[in-house]
Amino acid sequence: MKIKNSVQSISADISVVLMCVGILVACPMRIFQMLKNVDPATGFYINYDSAMIIILYAVLALVAVLILVLSYLSGRIPASIAPKGRQVPLAITSLVFALTLFYDSVSKYFVGTQETATIIQNTGSTSMIHHFRSLAAVLAGLYLIVLFISYISGNELYKKVKILSLMPLFWTLARILERITVVISIVRVSELLFEICALVFLMMFFMSFARVMSDVNSKGSMWSVIACGSVAAMFIMTFAVPRLMLTLTGNQESLVAGFPLNWADLGAVLFVLTFVVTSLRKGYSVEDVEKMNAEIEAAKATEEKIQQAVSSVQTIAETGVVSQNGDVHFSSQSAVKDEEKTEN
Repeated sequence: MKIKNSVQSISADISVVLMCVGILVACPMRIFQMLKNVDPATGFYINYDSAMIIILYAVLALVAVLILVLSYLSGRIPASIAPKGRQVPLAITSLVFALTLFYDSVSKYFVGTQETATIIQNTGSTSMIHHFRSLAAVLAGLYLIVLFISYISGNELYKKVKILSLMPLFWTLARILERITVVISIVRVSELLFEICALVFLMMFFMSFARVMSDVNSKGSMWSVIACGSVAAMFIMTFAVPRLMLTLTGNQESLVAGFPLNWADLGAVLFVLTFVVTSLRKGYSVEDVEKMNAEIEAAKATEEKIQQAVSSVQTIAETGVVSQNGDVHFSSQSAVKDEEKTEN
């Protein structure tokens, strides 16, 4: 019994709707926690008995599960095909994300060598991970520049650099490797917990994104693009929006040490949401793709028949003569020569 994409009554838009609900509930609660119930020096909660902690975790977990389950069941998920033609919003967010990635690749060498210097183990492997992250950020930024050119002009230039579609995935993987070297409790430090959850789902999004954009083993990947992208965006907004608000309002002292505002997080959210919405609005339905494939196959079959007919006509023209009553009389060069000798 088929379960995936089996329920036609579930709209594919449900993922975006649930994501928005989760963000609207979680962000105000998280801003309040950062101001009142989180120790900036350690990242630990000051009062673990606060009901808001349980409510926040429960809301995020429930929304994430609903998005994944309903997207998996929805029978109205678009086909796993990259958006076509000019897509100006997607082009703009691709450029913004690229610029934030370029900044992320160099900021550590000017601002500091470690984003979480106070709580990360200072080892040679950590430094290597930082260099890997910077390189992946540059290459991912270059791929996004190609996407910008492709979608602002309407061509498909990105198909010529398929290997680069993996670079955003490698950048996300490098960030996960950085975070798992933290020597403090992931559960007790909520900023770290939220970041790891966001990065895991962002990695899953970019994995399916690479399949769709490169058209390599892409069948059935769009549900993961939409679901994992929505969950990743929700978790990123949960920690990025409070950091942005605290920074803009002059409350940087409330930010947890080692967890500053990262502009690449905001760039990633803009790009992910734009790609998801564009796929939902501009994407082809599975039925349309199957119909187009059937038409293509029919056109190929017709073309083959025409070629066979042309080939038959050419053969007749070269080896035989058609009489007035439709009979074909074949002759060879030797037969023609024999007839000429007989006449002489």
